[in-house]
Formats: sequence, C-alpha cells, structure tokens
Amino acid sequence: MNKGVLILAEYKWHSDHYNPIALMPSLYKSRPSRTLRAITKFLPIITLILLTLFFPNMVYGQEEMPITAKSEVDYRYGQIMRFRLSAQSEVPIENATLFVRAPELPNTLTTEVEINSKKEIQIEQSLDLTQYRLAPFTTVTYWWLVEDKDGNAVTLPEAHIDYVHDQYTWEKLEKDGMVVFWTGDDASVGQAAMDAVVKALPRQQSYIPFEPPNPLRIYVYPSADDLRAALRLTGRDWVGGHAHPDLGVILVSATNPRTAAIELEKTIPHELSHMLLYEATGANYGAIPIWFDEGLATLFEEAANGDYETILEEAVITNSTIPFAELCQSFPTESSKALIAYAQSSSFIRYIQAEYGNFAILQMIRALADGADCQSVTTRAIDRTLEELNEEWLEDLSPQSFPERLWQQGGIWLVAVLVGFFLMSLFFFGLPRSKS
Repeated sequence: MNKGVLILAEYKWHSDHYNPIALMPSLYKSRPSRTLRAITKFLPIITLILLTLFFPNMVYGQEEMPITAKSEVDYRYGQIMRFRLSAQSEVPIENATLFVRAPELPNTLTTEVEINSKKEIQIEQSLDLTQYRLAPFTTVTYWWLVEDKDGNAVTLPEAHIDYVHDQYTWEKLEKDGMVVFWTGDDASVGQAAMDAVVKALPRQQSYIPFEPPNPLRIYVYPSADDLRAALRLTGRDWVGGHAHPDLGVILVSATNPRTAAIELEKTIPHELSHMLLYEATGANYGAIPIWFDEGLATLFEEAANGDYETILEEAVITNSTIPFAELCQSFPTESSKALIAYAQSSSFIRYIQAEYGNFAILQMIRALADGADCQSVTTRAIDRTLEELNEEWLEDLSPQSFPERLWQQGGIWLVAVLVGFFLMSLFFFGLPRSKS
C-alpha cells in the first residue's frame, strides 16, 4: 500500500468517530435542520477534496523515485558504438532495455539486458557499426528503460549523439544557416566551399523554388581517397561527392587549396541539387527516378563532365545505351555501366531542357512532388511517355551518314558552291543553242 492510500484510510477511520455537532453551539444541538444534516454528512468528503486540491503533498506525501539512473555513449567511427548505463535502486534491479533510433535504421533497435537482481548496476551494450551502417554525420537517438523486482520502472529521457568522423579536426565557417567544415589550416578551402554554395543557390532556386535545410552542413575532406575511405567504412558507394538530404549533410573533397574553388564549384552544386529536390518533393523524394535526380544535378554543375560526351557517343555507336525505364530506381553497380547511366541522364535532362524549355523541368518537379512516378512524370509534365522521349533523344544522338553531316554542317555553303559552278559553266560555255 503506498503512503497516499494509507493516510486516506487513517483519515476515514477518524471520521467515523467525528461528531461536528458536538463542537457547535447549543443552537445546533437541538433539532439540526435538514441542510445542516446534509452538510454534516458530507463534510469529511468535502474537507478531503479541499485538502487534496490545495495541499496535495500533505495528503499523499512526497513520492520518491525508486530508481536513479544515468547513461553515456561513445564510438569508434565505422567500427563500434558503446552505450553505458549505471543505475541504483532500493529494490534489486532485474531488467534494462536499450532503445536506439537513427534515420538509416528501418526500425528502432531494442536490446534487453537481463540482470541478476542487483541494487546497483553498471552495464555496457555495443552496436556493431560494421553490421548497422550509419550514415556519416547522422544523429543517433537513444534511451534506456530500467525495471526493478517490484515492478517499478524508470525511462531515461532521449539523448542524442552526432556521428561525426572524429579522425579529423574540423574547422568551421558559418553564414546564413550554412556551415562549412574542412581540415587543415588553410581557410581559403572553407571560403571556397561557402562561395560555391552562395553562387549556386540562386540559379538552382530558379528551377527548384525551395530553401535548403537549415542548417546545411558541408564537410570538405582533404582528398578524394579520404572521402572514399570514410564512405566505405559506412557501406556507401563513392562517386565524387555524397549528399544526405534527410540529414542536411553534403560530403565533398578538395585536394589542393589552389584548385579547391574549381573542384568545389563542380561537386557542391551537384550535391546541393539533391538537397533542394528533397525539400521540394518531401515524402515523395524516395520515388524520384534516379535518372532525373542525377541528370538535374549534372545540369547545375559549373563545368560539364567532358568524359560523359565520349562515353555516350561510344554507347550510341555500339548500341549499348540503357533504356531509361531501367534507370528508375537505381543505376547499375558495374562501374562502366554506371558511367553510361550518368552520361545518359545528364544528356537526357539537357535534351528535355533544349526541346521543351526550363518550364518543362519545373513541371516535372511539381509532378514528382505531387506523387508522379518514373513512367508518368513525363506524360504529366510534357505530354510524352518515357518511351517516346527515350526514342526522340536517341534519334537526336544517332550518328548521321556523311551526306547528312555535310548538309547539316554546311548545307547553305554547298548550295552556294553548286550555284557558282553552274553560273561559271554558263559564262565559259554559254547557253546551249537550239536547232533551227
């Protein structure tokens, strides 16, 4: 029985022997009125209610916390994350449960730890980061539930830890909700990254009229190899940069401070495009065709990838292009085919822009935000099926015969030359004479 119930029971026993009439003037002792008898009957209950409302601690007493506990966490990037719990209780503790949540995990991880009835515990539970591949710079949320032998339980408040790549010492530059991190002592790298964002944002917002996440965090690794190693430790593939739109994180690299501006003006706009498209489409971002997401990102790069043109030309000649219907959810894992997919996507978006205008791109984004899928987005935006556009695009790229190329590149000059020869022949040989 808890203390509040005990006090209530004691008060009720005394109320059975309590006679308020005996304490009142003699006027009320003789023949009390019906109203007075009603008040007398319910006076103990009224008094208890008033005491409960205005003096709750006096009636029920101070409730003590039966269990006290605290927790902490640390990690080795890409290897292991350790959660520690220390708890004390007047009653032996029998059970502790750890809960872990992160954006990359499909469900909240739950781990129950059995304890052999101890009043004081210190336990550690590990999360294998080679099995659970957390995204770089994600935020991990965790909490504990502790229960004792009598059924008392305490749930610790949710705690958070940022999964930062702690192998490096990161410098920081902030501006208008954007935060750039880089390594080393050369501040020009951080400034070049910030300049690349500021320069790219207005142009991209003319296509995608949304604000980037706040804060937008950009981490600049000292080399492509360092970035590749960081992503591989977390089970990610590497191309040239990486974006986590749901986390508001962009990962890029800049090897040489002297060429950092050129590198970052290519990679940062590409990854920023993914961020804005995520903000524009919200919950439907996961259904966006990969060819559209990557193709649009290459459209915003300051300098086009020169290798794409060569790769695409060879694919067209050898008839090894990939139908865009097969590039809806993912790109091929084989590197040579993946490069063809990137080259195609870049060319396809530029073709749509050239043939149907910037408004067509904006209409496609709106359709995707409204739930359009890979097959329906082109129909809803520009009244062309994906297969029809695919054929149009291929026809535009198909190699031409020598006469066709000659006519396309200099048809008007060819006509001028032929006319010139005809006039010269007339001048030298004259008009043919008719027979009389």
